[in-house]
Amino acid sequence: MEVGYGVKEEYTLKSKSLLLAAAIALSALALPAYAQHQKTPEEKAAIEAARAAAAAEKAAAENPEAAAPVEVAPAVAEVEDADIDTSERTIWDGVFTQAQSDAGKVLYTGSCQTCHGPTGRGGPGGPGITGANLNKNWEETSLFDFYTFAHTNMPPGKAGSIGNEQDYVNVVAYIMDMHGADAGESELVFNEEQLSNIYIVRKPKK
Repeated sequence: MEVGYGVKEEYTLKSKSLLLAAAIALSALALPAYAQHQKTPEEKAAIEAARAAAAAEKAAAENPEAAAPVEVAPAVAEVEDADIDTSERTIWDGVFTQAQSDAGKVLYTGSCQTCHGPTGRGGPGGPGITGANLNKNWEETSLFDFYTFAHTNMPPGKAGSIGNEQDYVNVVAYIMDMHGADAGESELVFNEEQLSNIYIVRKPKK
């Protein structure tokens, strides 16, 4: 009688164990995908980014006007295209202002003078870029070509380090000033059409 009871008890325990194991297995299968695989921070970030992009795309489709980008006014006022003189001229037609030549002088003194000299006639470290040298090497060339060469090559080994596009244009204005061209009322700006229509020529004879 006692033996039979022990066998029955052992059978009952085994049955409970099997049922428990089966329940655990079933619960594992019932777990959602995210619980079966712990996502890394990178994966979570990618998912959030995708959700945000989808939400933005949906919002743009539902309300195009609200999705339009907000225009931010530039920090420095730009010259309107309609105010830029793009007529064909030469460097002797007052194509830059004295103010921008003065601004270009500061940049030239700090970055160009060591090689090209204080008057642009050349020095121990570089060739002349005014006078006979300018006439010989750049005659009948547009200021855009002259500017492009300076911006992409000067200073040697540090091209583009003088400043932004307009800074280089101001340096060009100062070089033309040193060459003998007079300043005028028209401002020389970074505009390909304008610079392409201004030519370096020898000074007209009076």
